[in-house]
Amino acid sequence: MRIQQLALNDISVNRSNDRHGELIDEEAGISWLLTHRASHMRKLAQDIVREGKIYEPPLVYQVDGKYVVYDGNRRVTCLKLLNAPQLAPTTEWATFFSKLRSTWLGKFPERIACRVETDREEIDEILFRRHTGARSGVGQSQWDAEAKSNFELRTGKRA
Repeated sequence: MRIQQLALNDISVNRSNDRHGELIDEEAGISWLLTHRASHMRKLAQDIVREGKIYEPPLVYQVDGKYVVYDGNRRVTCLKLLNAPQLAPTTEWATFFSKLRSTWLGKFPERIACRVETDREEIDEILFRRHTGARSGVGQSQWDAEAKSNFELRTGKRA
C-alpha cells in the first residue's frame, strides 16, 4: 500500500463498479451514479465544497500506468465534475456543479491523495471487508445507538 498524490485527470471512475456492474466507459459510470444516486451525489458534492476536501483517500488500482477507482467513485466523480462541470452528462448537472464550484474557497485541488494498489486480489479483500457487512467482526462494524450517542456527546456533531 502506498498513498500517492494523483492528478484528477489521471484517475478513471470505474466503469465496472460493483454498484452497477460492467458499463461501456467512464462516462457511463458517471452518468449511472448521477442517475441512480442523485440525492447522495448532490449532498456529497456540497459536503466536499463546504469542507474543501475529501476525508477518505480513494482506493485505486494501478495497471499499465493507469489508475482506476475501486472505492471512492462517488468522491472522484464529484471532484472531476467540480473541476470540469462541462463533462456532466446533462445541462442540469453541469449547471449544478458549475454553481457549486463557484463557491469553492481557495485553490481547487489539481491532485488528490489516493491509496494505490497494484494487486487486484488485495483490492478485492479490502472491498470485501469494507462493503459486505460486519461478518462477525471481520468486516467493518457499524456503530450501534450507544456508540453514535457517545460520538455525538464527545464531538457535538449530529447526524
